[in-house]
Amino acid sequence: MKPKQNLSKRVLQQLQQYDVIKAGDLVCCALSGGADSVCLLRILLELQDTLKYQVTAIHVNHNLRGAESIRDEQFCRTLCENLQVPLKIVSCDVAEYAAQSHTSIELAARTCRYDAFQKVDADWITTAHNANDNLETMIHRIIRGTSLHGLTAIPPKNGRFLRPLLQVDRKEIITYLEVLDQSYMTDSTNCSDAYTRNRIRHHILPQMEKENPAVTRTTARTIESLRRDNDYLQSEANRVYASCHQTAHTLEHLNDYHPALQMRCFAKLLDEEHLSYDAQLLEQLMQLCRTGGKRNLTRNATTQVYAVAKVGRLCLEIVSRQPVPEKIPLLPGENRLYPDFLVTARVITLPQGEKNENLVKTAIVHEKFANYCFDYDKITGNLFLTPRIYGAKMRLSGRTFTSSLKKRIQSDVPPKQRNTLHWITDDLGVVFAEYIGIADRVKPDNTTKRLLIIEITKDNMDKSHEKLEAEI
Repeated sequence: MKPKQNLSKRVLQQLQQYDVIKAGDLVCCALSGGADSVCLLRILLELQDTLKYQVTAIHVNHNLRGAESIRDEQFCRTLCENLQVPLKIVSCDVAEYAAQSHTSIELAARTCRYDAFQKVDADWITTAHNANDNLETMIHRIIRGTSLHGLTAIPPKNGRFLRPLLQVDRKEIITYLEVLDQSYMTDSTNCSDAYTRNRIRHHILPQMEKENPAVTRTTARTIESLRRDNDYLQSEANRVYASCHQTAHTLEHLNDYHPALQMRCFAKLLDEEHLSYDAQLLEQLMQLCRTGGKRNLTRNATTQVYAVAKVGRLCLEIVSRQPVPEKIPLLPGENRLYPDFLVTARVITLPQGEKNENLVKTAIVHEKFANYCFDYDKITGNLFLTPRIYGAKMRLSGRTFTSSLKKRIQSDVPPKQRNTLHWITDDLGVVFAEYIGIADRVKPDNTTKRLLIIEITKDNMDKSHEKLEAEI
C-alpha cells in the first residue's frame, strides 16, 4: 500500500475508534502552517466523503516571530483558499500576555491558542499532535516526576478536542506530504535549544532511536497500553469514591481498598474542593489514614483547610477566615468586634454580706458562666476587646501557673471557631479568652463588689448566659 493510502487508512481507523464524529458534524483543523497541521488538514479532506463531516480551519498568529508569523498566516490563507476550506484567523499578543500573567512564552502561547480554539463554532477541534509529540511529552514528565496518568501523555480525545495523528510518526508525515508535493512552513524556533521540548527532541530522542529506530512507534503502543490501564483504574476509583464519599468533604472505609484506589480517591476529593496537590501530599494523606492525625492543607486570606483522619477515614475541615479586626474599647452595653457576633458587657453591683457570698458561689458553681464573669474592680486601667493575640500567656482562674494560650486554643477551641475569638485585655495583659476562661487576678471572691459579665451571641446561639444571669 502506498504511504499516502496507508496513512489515511490509519487515521480513518483512529477516528472510527473515537466513535464520536457524526454525519454533518463540523470538524475544525487547528492549522499552524507546519508539516503536522498541514498533513492533518489534507487527511481530514481525504476522509470527508467517507465520514460525511464538514471541514473548517483556524490559524492563531502568536506574533512572536515578526515576518515569519506574517508569512505563516499568509501561507494558511492561501492553502485554505486553494483547498476551499473556510479559515478563521485569530491574532494574539503572546509576549504581552506572558508579561502580564508572569508565565513563560511557551505557556502563554498555549493559553492564547486554546482560548481561541474554545471560541470556535465547531463540533470538533482537531490538533496535529503526533507520536513524536506524545513521546516527548512522556519523557518531559518522567524527568519532572509523574504518575501513571502523567505517563499516558497527550490524550487522544479531551472534550471536543481530537488528535487523530497520535499513532503517526513525524517521518511518516513528511513522507505523506512529499508524495502529495505539498509545501509547509518551518518554525525557526524549533531549531533552538531554548525550550525543554526542543532539547528533548534534538538530543534525547536521537539517542533513543540509535538503540531502537522504531522507538516512536513502540512507545506509542506502550502509551496506549498505559492509557487502558489508567482508564480501568480510574473507573474502579470512581466506583470506590461513590461508595466512600457518602458525606460532604469526607471519605470513609478507605482501608478496605487497594492503595492505588485510595490515592485516586484522595485526588478526586481534592479536585472537587479545588485544592492543589502532588504525589507527596497524596502519600501523606494515605499515611494519615493509617495512623490518624491532622494536617494543614492550605491557607489563604479567606479559608483554611485541614485534613483530619481517623483509621480509614479522612475529612476535610474547611474554616472560613475573616479579616483580623483592630482592637476596640470595651464599653458597657453592646460591642461588635466581628460582623456576626455581639459582645454585651454588663456591670452588676452586688449586695454585701452573706448574699454576696452566695452570688459568688453561684458563679463558681456554673463553670461556663464563671468564664464570662469577673471582678470589675480588679481590672487595671482600660479594657479593650481584641482578636486573638499570638504568643500571649495567662494565669487562668484557680491555677498556680501561667499557661500558653496557644496550647489551650489547640486543645479547647473547635477549629471553626478559632478565627473569631474574642479576648479582653487591660493595662496588665489578657484578662479574658473566649472558650478558655478568665485571668486568676480578676476572678470574683467574697470581697467582690461589682461583677463584669460578658455575653457573646450569634444567630441561633443558646442563651445560657442570659439564664445564668437571671438566676443571679
